[in-house]
Amino acid sequence: MKSRMRFIPLVIIVIVAALGVYWLTTRAAAQDQGLKASGTIEATDVSLSPEIGGRVVEVTATDGDAVKKDQSLVRLDDTLLQAQLKQVQANIQALQAQQRAVQAQQQVARAQQQAAQANYDLLKSGPLVEQVQAAQEAEKTAEANVAAAQAQLAQLKTGPKVGDLASAEAAVAQAAQQQKIMQDQYDLDLKCYSFTRPDGQKDSVCPGLGTREEQLRVALNTANEGLTAAQARLTQLKNGATKNDINGAQARVDAAKAQQAMAQAQLEQVQKGARTEQLAAAQAQIDAAKAQVEGAGAQVDGAGAQVEAARAQAAALQVQIDKLTLRAPMSGVVLKRNIELGEVVSPGASLMTLGDTTNLYLTVYIPENRYGQIKVGQPVVVKVDSFPDEKFTAKVTRIADQAEFTPRNVQTAEGRATTVFAVKLAVENTDGRLKPGMPADVYFEE
Repeated sequence: MKSRMRFIPLVIIVIVAALGVYWLTTRAAAQDQGLKASGTIEATDVSLSPEIGGRVVEVTATDGDAVKKDQSLVRLDDTLLQAQLKQVQANIQALQAQQRAVQAQQQVARAQQQAAQANYDLLKSGPLVEQVQAAQEAEKTAEANVAAAQAQLAQLKTGPKVGDLASAEAAVAQAAQQQKIMQDQYDLDLKCYSFTRPDGQKDSVCPGLGTREEQLRVALNTANEGLTAAQARLTQLKNGATKNDINGAQARVDAAKAQQAMAQAQLEQVQKGARTEQLAAAQAQIDAAKAQVEGAGAQVDGAGAQVEAARAQAAALQVQIDKLTLRAPMSGVVLKRNIELGEVVSPGASLMTLGDTTNLYLTVYIPENRYGQIKVGQPVVVKVDSFPDEKFTAKVTRIADQAEFTPRNVQTAEGRATTVFAVKLAVENTDGRLKPGMPADVYFEE
């Protein structure tokens, strides 16, 4: 009985140990059911290479430096190209000055051509309408003056008609009446007024009318002149025309006829227009000005072509100069620097290697029997040794279309059990703590 009691603790220990082994085995199997893979964090690498060779005169970044897009990293010597560019720019300025001078000559030639053409058109089309109208009006006025002078002369020679004396007497009477009315109005408006002061003294006031007084005076003078003219006309009719009056009237007729003849001659001259030789001379001026315009135009075109060619040459030199400065094509980190100051590099040589740390990725391999548990866009958890207590996020971006063997030369039935699919994941690295080359574990079910 005592021997049985002695084995009870041993049995209990064995049972506990067995339970422990079972629990550990079960947990390990449960953990194995979760999909896990390992890989190395990588970045997109860009090799910085020059298109033109030269000597390195400036390097602004080295291994591990963070750079921004378009930042200048390497500059090659551009002394020779800068000198060539300055020479071409000076040539451009000289050509532009020559072009401006030729353009000024062209403008002068065009102005001369326009003036010659306007002169020719004026000569060919005859006189201007305004000139003809003015000459015609002058001729009509001269003709009317002749008729009036002749009528006055005829009246003086024949003497007054029966009704002329009566008309003249009526005109005198009417003018006398008008003169009296204006005189009375003038006297009435300018009348002085008498009055007795408080002290008994007699006094008078003549106020005057200012502007109205002047108007009345002018009107009165006009009435007096009209009366004098009417009386002179009546006296002339009663006394008859003298020899001097008839001679004066005849002289006025002759002067009017001479003026009429002059107006008619001027009208004929204006209407006649330009002569043939004047048109020929004007056409010759047009042809000469046109030839100058065409010649200046050809010179302007030639100067413009030279300026454009020089500008193209300057632009080509500037492009070459710009290519001697190598700039970062993206923001990232300098992974490797392959040059030093003073080195002479050839076109296409790799001067620096940049890594795009904002777009990191992982490539892991998943067994063929777990392939169905993954899909594009699936989020996953990434852990790295540098930050063991932190989790990073990634996303499946690509799953290989075909499986591959690991290793590839395994062709046996047992080897096919290790068939895997390559899976590429985009890793978020907003804070920049993850670096290319870090080993990482990927958990598809966390």
